[in-house]
Order: sequence, then C-alpha cells, then structure tokens
Amino acid sequence: MNAPISTEKKVKLWDFPVRLFHWALVIAIVTAWWSNREVMIDTHAIAGYCVLALVLFRIVWGFVGSSNARFASFLTGPRRVLAYLFKIPNGSMSDLTYAGHNPAGGWMVAVLIFLVGLQAVSGLFASEDTFLFFDGPLVGYVSSDVARTMNWIHHTNINLIYAAVGLHVFAAVFYLVVKRENLIRAMVIGTRQVPADLAARFAQIRFASPILGIAILIGCGLLVWVGVTLARG
Repeated sequence: MNAPISTEKKVKLWDFPVRLFHWALVIAIVTAWWSNREVMIDTHAIAGYCVLALVLFRIVWGFVGSSNARFASFLTGPRRVLAYLFKIPNGSMSDLTYAGHNPAGGWMVAVLIFLVGLQAVSGLFASEDTFLFFDGPLVGYVSSDVARTMNWIHHTNINLIYAAVGLHVFAAVFYLVVKRENLIRAMVIGTRQVPADLAARFAQIRFASPILGIAILIGCGLLVWVGVTLARG
C-alpha cells in the first residue's frame, strides 16, 4: 500500500535575527518590569538599554533584513487592514496565506516597536525626583520641564505597552486555540507547516545573512553602550 501523500509542506518563515530580536525583547521587557517591582534600579536601567539596542536593530533590519522582515512588506494601507479585520467574525481570515505578518499583525509589530522604543528613550531622561534616586544618562542635558515631561511619558506609556502586549498575546492564543495555527512555534523554530499549494509563496522570501543581522545587533548594542558611557562622563 502506498503511503498517503502529505498535503502540507514545511517552509522557512522567520530568519534567526528576527527570532532573536523577538525573544530577547520579551526577556528585556520582563526583566525591566520585574526589576522595577523589586526596586532594582540598576538592573532596570540595563534592561532599558537592551530594549533600546534591540529597537534600533529592528529598525535597521526593517530596511536591510529579509524580505518579510522589512517594513515595506507588512505595513499596508488601512483598507487592507480593515478588510482583514472584517474577516474575523466569519472566521475566514488565516495567517497561512501570508509569508510574514498579516496586515493587522504588521501594524501591531510597528506599534510595539514604537511604544517600547519610546519607553526606552524616555527612561534616558528619568530623574531622581520621581524615579527612586536614579538619574538617566541624559537628564543633565535637558531642562527640568523636559525631564518632567519625559518622566510622565515613561510612567504613562508603560500602560499602553501592557495593553499592546496583552493584545499581541491574545491574538497568538486565539490563532492557536481557535484557528489551530501555531504562530508561537514558528517564531521559535523559524519554520511552519503550510498547505502544499501555498508553499510556493513562502519560497519567494529572500532571506538576508544571519551574520549580517548579528553584526548589526552587536553594533547597535555597542552604540547604546558607548552613548550611555559618554553621556555619564
């Protein structure tokens, strides 16, 4: 008896730099949250610097990275986003047809990058008056009014991050439980199973060199480290 022909095929979806960025950012955000609760301000600051370096990397990778990691490939107009969202009630939307982020997920990525980047930057201006005797490395370069504004942003923006992260996690769980599409696993191992008739579109993804990605990430880390060191004088 002949073996049944598989109707699915394994395809490569996410490159290593994107996956490294994703999970490193998760670790950095959790560390920042935990260290803040435990009043470990030095650890909190280091986590913030890591977030900043990761955001800088993702911005660069969004222009020079793999084709489905580039902003131009997943930031679409409002019409496509709304068309995708309107499919949710009838259950006709699926990530299997996208060789990367879907229209709504793409903008969620952009929003998260913006929010965590804003949080990291505003933390550079944190002052001892409102942040447990900690001075951000750039607080001495701005007026007290600017410092107070940045402090307010830092303490307010975190709530937007919680909301965005919660929505992001909910969407992943929704796809896993309701749609039976494991987006989380794909972000861990970089591959996923798709119907054989859809595999061709994934083969069109142009993957950038992972070595280039690591080099850019290291460069962003060094840039943040040197900048913070020089600012502290």
